[in-house]
Amino acid sequence: MREALALCRRWEAEGKQVVVATLVAVGGSTPRRAGARLLVSSGGQTSGSVSFGCVEADVAAHAREVLETSTPRLAAYGISDEDAFAVGFSCGGTMEVFIEPWNHLADLLGGVPGEAFVGALATVIAGLESGTHGLFDVATGRSTGDLSPALTGALREDASTVVDAEQARLIRHDDAAVFVEPVLPAPRLVVYGAGHAAQALSAAGAAVGFRVTVCDHRPGLLSPESYPEAVDILAGWPDELVPRLALDSRTFVVVLSHNPEIEDLLLPPLLSTDIAYVGVLGSKRTHAARVQRLTDAGLSGEQIARMHAPVGLDIGAVTPEEIAASIVAELVGVRRKRLSIRETARQNPASGTSRELPVTVFEGSR
Repeated sequence: MREALALCRRWEAEGKQVVVATLVAVGGSTPRRAGARLLVSSGGQTSGSVSFGCVEADVAAHAREVLETSTPRLAAYGISDEDAFAVGFSCGGTMEVFIEPWNHLADLLGGVPGEAFVGALATVIAGLESGTHGLFDVATGRSTGDLSPALTGALREDASTVVDAEQARLIRHDDAAVFVEPVLPAPRLVVYGAGHAAQALSAAGAAVGFRVTVCDHRPGLLSPESYPEAVDILAGWPDELVPRLALDSRTFVVVLSHNPEIEDLLLPPLLSTDIAYVGVLGSKRTHAARVQRLTDAGLSGEQIARMHAPVGLDIGAVTPEEIAASIVAELVGVRRKRLSIRETARQNPASGTSRELPVTVFEGSR
């Protein structure tokens, strides 16, 4: 959303009109997740995609008409199993795309949200307020935009829910259908322990959207040229660095040190926080010894159980690149809550939220 809003503002500065098509609902198997966007300018420029090609031409045609009329519209697409392969779907699916003018939207929302902003953007896609927007800052409780006061108040709780889940929702309030999407900083990946595996993990983590920080107590191994994808490279012992890392619930930490002395300094403070993930390299035998040391140090069984060890999915990884792939796959699974969601569904298949429309289970492509 940030990138799309910033690009819209640049095109506006060039004197162009801008229409944005947003994928707001999917069913079955579709190429993109809800929130994917296609931007079209009056100068003929395009950016992004809502389908990787299968309905792009029709969406672009709708966008050109919206450029002329300035009237938003909701386009629905259904692909039968028989026709799906021909248009690029792996099997039948449905999509709904909301197409609207975005000129002056950044000004309406108070500017492009900064990288540290935590909140949600609400777009009314059907009802009397169709085409209106609200940007909710969950940290301060403030909101901007042109939603009615009643709808703004009704959506505050939904905005917090979307932020907590890091997943868009299509919500109905009275006659309004509202697409609510999270606007969040990129998650952080802290890698402690320099080396070939850390280099591969830094590149792989950055490629899937993490802001990577690489740490080690040996400055000689922290050459910036070895970690071009990292946004920070920090030298120091764990007790020096942990207070500087500003760990939060969106931080993922992977420990690759192979050194019990480092682990014994680093793991207790990590496992005492609410960070999203702690993964530690090592064999099952190594981990058993690690657990005993942490138990002796006074950590609870619940804290110790938070560790992912051996780190990564069991894919038989051998090379640094394969190890990085296994770790990143697990990070993505935890971040997207796919692993925990599946476990919860097995234990309590009746769980769910009645306020959501049936079309709002956004699973992405299979």
